[in-house]
Amino acid sequence: MEKEAQLPKKKNVPRLILIAVISVALMIGGGTIGSLITSGKAKEWITSFNKKEVESILVPQEEFVVNLKANDGTLGDFLKIEMSVETNDKEKETILTEKAAIVRDAIISVLRNKSTANIFDESEGVLVIKHEIISKINQSLGSEVASDLYITNIVMQ
Repeated sequence: MEKEAQLPKKKNVPRLILIAVISVALMIGGGTIGSLITSGKAKEWITSFNKKEVESILVPQEEFVVNLKANDGTLGDFLKIEMSVETNDKEKETILTEKAAIVRDAIISVLRNKSTANIFDESEGVLVIKHEIISKINQSLGSEVASDLYITNIVMQ
């Protein structure tokens, strides 16, 4: 009879240990989740799963040959430049190709106001004209169509 009385007590000890281990695991997990939520990392993690792969589409432009202003304001040297406009949607690619004349006009209007002294100005390691051209294209088309610009060839004489 003594053995039967001791058996239930032995079963209670592993249950207590199991309950303690589960409680500690829940506290650690809850603390981790709580800190992720308050720091904003959980939202980043969740949105990274929901994020679709952004498609990068390059729309090459025809070659541009533009007269540059000389430092005294008269027409001086010329610039020969080739570039591709990047977009991230098939519909935007269609807009860029269908409205090629508007895109070319926007690019030329930026380039013709540059001089030999400031055509290669950089800001944070990137040519300033790239940002100006992207901005002008988007302004001319009335929406954020161009996301980036890649200069594939540039010659100034």
